[in-house]
Amino acid sequence: MAWEGAIAVTTEAERGFVGSARFLSYRKIGDVDLRYLNYYFQSHSGKVLIRSVSTGTVTRNQTVSPKNFEKAKVFLPSVAEQRRIADKLDAALEKCKAVDALRLHASSVLASLREAMVHEALERSTETVRMGDVVTLKRDEVDVLPEKTYRPIGMRGFGRGMIRYAATPGSQLGKLRFYKFPNSALVLSNIKAWEGAIGVTSENEEEFVASNRFLFYVPKDSRVNISYLRHYLLGQKGLSQISACSPGAADRNRTLGVKRFENIRFDLPSRDTQDRVANTLDGLNERLSAAHSSPTLQALPPSLLDAAFSGQL
Repeated sequence: MAWEGAIAVTTEAERGFVGSARFLSYRKIGDVDLRYLNYYFQSHSGKVLIRSVSTGTVTRNQTVSPKNFEKAKVFLPSVAEQRRIADKLDAALEKCKAVDALRLHASSVLASLREAMVHEALERSTETVRMGDVVTLKRDEVDVLPEKTYRPIGMRGFGRGMIRYAATPGSQLGKLRFYKFPNSALVLSNIKAWEGAIGVTSENEEEFVASNRFLFYVPKDSRVNISYLRHYLLGQKGLSQISACSPGAADRNRTLGVKRFENIRFDLPSRDTQDRVANTLDGLNERLSAAHSSPTLQALPPSLLDAAFSGQL
């Protein structure tokens, strides 16, 4: 996987560890800063070089050839210049890591707040209901045409929202069935719901389709706020119920059963309480999602690397 950036410099923290034959390790010879080489191989031009010395026709099985790698030519400036560039990249990328750490902390705070607010709401519950009595499965199958293009959706785990894929010809969608789905619906990945692949659809997904691996539920009446239900299911109690409805020996193949899901029984607070919890958590989640999806922050590390090896740093 070196061709996609699986390259690093070992530190004292790795002393005493061992690696399999799949890992190549090199010591420096002469005047070279290994940090500089590491950063170079993470850049676009470096990855192109790594691909050129890799063998294999299947993308995920491309293997770096030691012989080809050792014959590859890399431009090396003076060791002083290498250190200057490496030092600048160390400092800049460390700041990027700090931003990521803050994002992670914010996500953790939001999860704790969700847990507290849902717990408080449950203590004020007015009835115990069966899931299938308050929501109903809603999706409309699409007749996929090979020559037409479609935009499929995916889902991230741990409540991190939807993935909107690029337009794909119907001939490349595979053999799964595909569906249109309603706005403001609870959506669950039937193979990853147990790890938090749960969300609510929005108008941003109106032109998308979903495979039969996604379940969409809308309210049967006004008793339930769909967004509150999403937050409940992402909490400890809700996820434990989802896990119990997702049998399977292998973690990646635990499938959520529709009947089991619809038979979940849970305490339901008043609609006013649900609305208050949902509005608060949705507002915070929207701000956090905007920060996580910032194209500028995502593009910064590769831009810094490319600038460093094109004489712009």
